[in-house]
Amino acid sequence: MNNIVFIALQYKKYIRQVIQHGTQTVRIFPRDRIHRQHQRSCKTLKYVPASAQLENELNVKLFDRTSKGVTLTEAGKLLYDRSGNLLEYARSTELEVSKTGKKRILRIGLTPTTVDTIMPYISQFSKKNPDVNFEVHDGITYSLYQYLLDGIIDISVARTPLRLDEVSYMELCSEPMIAVSAPKNMVSKTADVTTDTPHNSSKHNAVSSLKLSDLLHRPLILYRRYEELIMNTFHAQNMNPDIFCVCDDPRGAMLWAKEDLATAIFPQSMASLCDGLCIQELDEPDLITKILLIWAKGKKPVPLVQEFLDVCGEH
Repeated sequence: MNNIVFIALQYKKYIRQVIQHGTQTVRIFPRDRIHRQHQRSCKTLKYVPASAQLENELNVKLFDRTSKGVTLTEAGKLLYDRSGNLLEYARSTELEVSKTGKKRILRIGLTPTTVDTIMPYISQFSKKNPDVNFEVHDGITYSLYQYLLDGIIDISVARTPLRLDEVSYMELCSEPMIAVSAPKNMVSKTADVTTDTPHNSSKHNAVSSLKLSDLLHRPLILYRRYEELIMNTFHAQNMNPDIFCVCDDPRGAMLWAKEDLATAIFPQSMASLCDGLCIQELDEPDLITKILLIWAKGKKPVPLVQEFLDVCGEH
């Protein structure tokens, strides 16, 4: 296993380049060009070809080599996915080692919908611990969950629904979903809805709340992370909503709502990104999510993580 790690680190740029172009556009690097470039590199470094060495080490075929180029086998695709985490871990370790004796580093994962929630905790912790720097990994909950298990990060912010059998966690807060619409297309309900305007910049949250039934005949934008949760809640009430768009980035989806294309459904902590939009809380208990701090289960948190948890517990 140590040899595999060594080979991956020595050839990290080459391996990722070959794999990426091999899986995406094989015509860019025909086989003879890759071979010549690879042999020149190996001759200079006095190594046998990285691809062959990896295959010999693992005793499995990683690449399909044809006259048109190089593509990955199923085993090769798995190696590519895992090598990304391996190389990221190596880079993170190099940074941490280089800071030894100078600054401590907290490696933390943040999701797009939890940044506003976690920042006050980070601010408080940073003021108490000026000797700590941060290495932030942005991503969706599931990616950060895997980073945590792989040791790439020390702790992560996450949001339910989420399996918790492999992690320990601390609950920070819970919050409802919100419906976000352009002002001229606000959802009709009872009452007073305020918007974020130059004359009313401090009151961008809606006063009224909605039920899912109020959204039944409106085109909706869903954040893919919560698509299943939202759809299951609709279906549990025997309703089939009109889904206009499912997106991976909730921040970009806000622009769709601003263009009056549809009403977006997002966690309440996204409200700070909804400038100029009408925001109405969804009164649906099944759509309440919890924001958590998660860390590896089965072992005591390292001192730096424990210090961060202590501050969050106090706050």
